[in-house]
Amino acid sequence: MTTRTIPKAWAGLIEKLELEQPRVLTAGQLAAWAEEAGVAWPTRVIAQRLRQHGWLLDLITKGVWEFAPASRAGAFSSGDPFIELRATLARDPSAPYVVAAESAAYMLGLASRRPEPEVIGAPEGVRAPKALQGFRIVRWQPATPAARHDGLPVWALSTLLAFMGARPGGYRDWPNVREWLGEAIRQVMVSGLAAELADRPRSAWARAAYLLHAGGHGEAAEDLMSRAPEGKGPYYLGNRKVGGRYVSAFDVVDTIGLMAGSLQ
Repeated sequence: MTTRTIPKAWAGLIEKLELEQPRVLTAGQLAAWAEEAGVAWPTRVIAQRLRQHGWLLDLITKGVWEFAPASRAGAFSSGDPFIELRATLARDPSAPYVVAAESAAYMLGLASRRPEPEVIGAPEGVRAPKALQGFRIVRWQPATPAARHDGLPVWALSTLLAFMGARPGGYRDWPNVREWLGEAIRQVMVSGLAAELADRPRSAWARAAYLLHAGGHGEAAEDLMSRAPEGKGPYYLGNRKVGGRYVSAFDVVDTIGLMAGSLQ
């Protein structure tokens, strides 16, 4: 156990931090709380001293620190895999980064295992800062507002399923999808999926409709497929070089094996 000291003049600031328990702290928030606590030092000096005493931990994201509360009994990181994403969004709440793909499936309570590395989404053409380069980044512009889980923006279920249908190679945990697909399908609205798939080719619609079918929601699958644009398949779900089951209702060849049987 490491004992951390509390400078007497800063006891009120530490008390405020312990009360608020921020996971990350921006320079602006630190300045505001320091002023509230009567600490009239420059923010950079306050941050430096709190780092020296083990209350703030450096991050890659500049101008943001991780707070190490007294309950950790030392200057130890929480081990939060999303700490740099939290820091990025704390510094710029409008930054277009969101928990995505396999990480979204885990955060939404569907998948039982979190991926390694974690996955975040960003629109095409957006260059991620250095602090986020430890994540796997997938490109997608959601049509549905992100959900909020554990203080983070997370792809909505309709976004997740649309992405899986449109870019199946971008989702890397297909072997475990069968364990949660049925539950997920019961929660999704066809209108939400259709909004996510707008302006995308028939292949994306067909695979997404097949996901609905494989999850046990045949009527929704037919509804979604009826809205799809024209196109010519077959459309593969999985590796084209291995054998699979052809599902004629959707013109999809399932080489992943989401279903034990197939429609003819």
